[in-house]
Parts: sequence; structure tokens; C-alpha cells
Amino acid sequence: MAALRKGSWLAAVAVVTIPAMVFSFAMMRDVLSANAQSTQTSDAPQVTPNKIEFENDQIKVIRGFLAPHQKTPLHSHPYRFGVTLTKNDLLITSNGKTAPSKKNAQEIFWSEPVTHEVENVSNERMENIEIEFKKDKGPGVEVKKDWGKSSANGTAEDPVPVEQEPHHRVVFENQYVRVLDVVVGPDETTLFHRHSIDNVPIILTDANNKTQFAGKDWTPTPAKAKSVGFIPGAAKPYVHRISNQGTTAYHVIDVEVLP
Repeated sequence: MAALRKGSWLAAVAVVTIPAMVFSFAMMRDVLSANAQSTQTSDAPQVTPNKIEFENDQIKVIRGFLAPHQKTPLHSHPYRFGVTLTKNDLLITSNGKTAPSKKNAQEIFWSEPVTHEVENVSNERMENIEIEFKKDKGPGVEVKKDWGKSSANGTAEDPVPVEQEPHHRVVFENQYVRVLDVVVGPDETTLFHRHSIDNVPIILTDANNKTQFAGKDWTPTPAKAKSVGFIPGAAKPYVHRISNQGTTAYHVIDVEVLP
């Protein structure tokens, strides 16, 4: 995972609102949370730059995309966190100044509130996932913690906290989010771990997974790259483990939305 970047391109105009899907705990038993929703988009010369994937009173999850050489009008963003799904090659204009902004695919970034115009100067379409925060907690202040090793056994009866499960690595945290970079290699299985915070999983790779919730049987949960979901872990904490049955690594950015 590349270092966290600041600043982004995602437009807040021309929003096409679609019915947001909230995934209940019961639904999670059947389908791995990270596979909550995937979206197919058009490569037409002028595409709508936003699609709302989920929204509640805390956050708005947006899939943003720009066609080659498409430019947005002037627009504003609140505090937000994002993940690049494709390479970003942009020109950003803010406060009368224009500067290039480049990111690789699968980078994470944090951005303070901003008003700007964005142009995709690439010959290829660009796509990101961004989480906008509705509650102002002030400028983002990154915190660094040493979580150490859990004393739990990692069983269904004695699960480890998700931030201490060996396949889950905390890569960024401030007062808005805790971000976990999750990689489960082929033929690897996580320990049983507990989620107790609302989280937005953003899948980066296809993978042939199965999932077992505490007290339940294993269930096939294949992962689809570029899909995103929302899981209400605060209201209904859950314990599960994931096993990768395929030949490629399962990679997901799990964004915990802090209360």
C-alpha cells in the first residue's frame, strides 16, 4: 500500500442519486460484507462524475469517475477519505492556481475541505471511491498507535479485535476514520476477529473466498474488484474469519467510521 496522500479530485456536482443499500447483519451471514455492491460505469465521452453508493447521517460513500479529458465545474468537498481504483492524472484548479496531481491505482488519501475544478488529462477513464463526512470534527489529526499483539486465541469463542488480526494492518487513523489494509494470500485463513465499528470495505482484487461467522458454517463469498459496501458494526458487532481458496491474494481497504 502506497503512502497516504492528501488532496483529491472527486466532483460534488451532477450527482445521480440511486437507492442506497444498507447491509444488515442477516445479509452479511450470506454474503461477505466486502462484496456488498459493485458498479458498472460507462466509458462515454461525458459521464456523470458521481454515483452515490451509500449514505446515512454520518457519511456519504461516492464512486467518482471522469472520462478521458473530462473537466468538472467548480465544486466543493467536506472532509473526506478516498481510495484510487485507477491511476489519477489530473489538473486541479483552486484559488486561481492550477497544479498537477498524480496518484497510482490503489492509493489511499485524506483531504481537508476544498473548493476546486478538476480535469482528467489522461487518455483513460479514472475512478475512485471517496467517503465524505457530514459531521465536522475539525481538521484531521493523524494518530499513531502501537496495537501490539492480542492475547486472545483467535477462536470463535475468543476472537481478536480486528485491528490486531495479523492480516489486518492499520495504515491510517484520525478522529474520523481508522483504515485497515487487509491482505489474505492464497490458501491463507484469518483468525476469528471482531468488528464493532461501522465499516466501509473497498475491494481491490478479485478473490475466491469463503467466510465463517461465529457459530455458523462456511459460506462462499467471492470478492469482486472495485466493489464497495457498508456494514453497521457498531449497532451489531460481529465475529468472523475469512479463507482465501483461490490463487490470487484478496486485498481490501476496510475503512472504519469512528463515532
